[in-house]
Amino acid sequence: MRQVALALGGQAGERLAEHLAVPVSGPTLLRLIRAIDLPKVPELTVLGVDEFAFRRGRRFGAILIDMASHRPVDVLPDHTADTFADWLREHPHIGTVCRDRGGAFAEGAERGQPGIPQVADRWHLLHNLATGLEKTVTRHRSCLKAREPETAPAPAKELEEESAYERKIRERHYDVQALFQQGLTIAAISARLGLDRKTVRRYAKVATAESLMRERPRRTSALTPHKPHLARRWTEGCNNAQTLRDEIAARGYLGGRKSVRRFLNSLARHNGPRAVPPPPPAVADIVRWIIGRPENQSDQARQDLKDVCTRCPEITEACRLARGFATILRRREGDRLGDWLTQADGSQVKEIRTFANGLRKDLAAVTAGLTLPLNSGAVEGNVTRIKLLKRQHYGRAGFDLLRRRILLAH
Repeated sequence: MRQVALALGGQAGERLAEHLAVPVSGPTLLRLIRAIDLPKVPELTVLGVDEFAFRRGRRFGAILIDMASHRPVDVLPDHTADTFADWLREHPHIGTVCRDRGGAFAEGAERGQPGIPQVADRWHLLHNLATGLEKTVTRHRSCLKAREPETAPAPAKELEEESAYERKIRERHYDVQALFQQGLTIAAISARLGLDRKTVRRYAKVATAESLMRERPRRTSALTPHKPHLARRWTEGCNNAQTLRDEIAARGYLGGRKSVRRFLNSLARHNGPRAVPPPPPAVADIVRWIIGRPENQSDQARQDLKDVCTRCPEITEACRLARGFATILRRREGDRLGDWLTQADGSQVKEIRTFANGLRKDLAAVTAGLTLPLNSGAVEGNVTRIKLLKRQHYGRAGFDLLRRRILLAH
């Protein structure tokens, strides 16, 4: 019954006990939990510490982990430096503290046991670097988009709306030439198409339909004076009829949007669809390509990152420094951190300099984190387990009951 109570709590444990033919009430199961003696804190070589939320974003506690056994040894009611310092004073046998970059735990460790070795978690270091890189890439978002090759503007004749007269000449020329190439005589083509033989002979002799077209007075409309402007804006990539109608309305156009849309449709038919440039890579993808392992990236990702760096010298410098730090972190070459900090100080990327200044404020713990094999993975795993335990009570249990379940449940 104790194991059922520790695993499921009161109400859920009561339902399971009924299926096990050992009926027991939920309050009885909770009393069994409170009757169990809590284990004493053993002498620890390395203590892991991290915060967890009683209520997300409002109230927090702290979980303390034996990094050798990966088992929780105590739970604190808050995550302040004073509470952690008091706990360390009561347990002077702690050898090393493994923590995140949080200032409260660093300050509490120094207050509780001055000079105690501290180790900063490597994942949090890499996360801080990624946050700075994201700001850098966001500032240079314009460099992510590939520059489109400059194309010569199409002749004005091609951008104007084709008249019914020109369309008729073009279609007739195509039909006559197709039959003439098949070997049909002028008389046969005339009979098949219903055209005069003189007309067929004239169309068969010329190579292009344009040579048959003569200048004719065009029918004008309220849109005619604005067609060159619309054609130019269409080649620039704007194909929104309402937007273009508003633009030419400011130039004196009094017509409606439908006329603009019909003219744009004619441009699309005669000039073909315009190629849509690929979207620029996302900022998160750029950051992932920079600090991720190069051997795990595709050839396309490497090429895209290379193209971005070619267009932006500052992203190139940030990439070089960030990859240098990531290499130090993965190989645990903490002795090279000093040289990297010197390079970062001379960088033109302000986010890299800010990151380097943050490392200097916690230099001993950061160097230890980049050298020793310790990390906060076991602590994060226990924080995930706490989320399950605290949600089983849905806010009905106090800190005492939750603390017991965290420490006693296997």
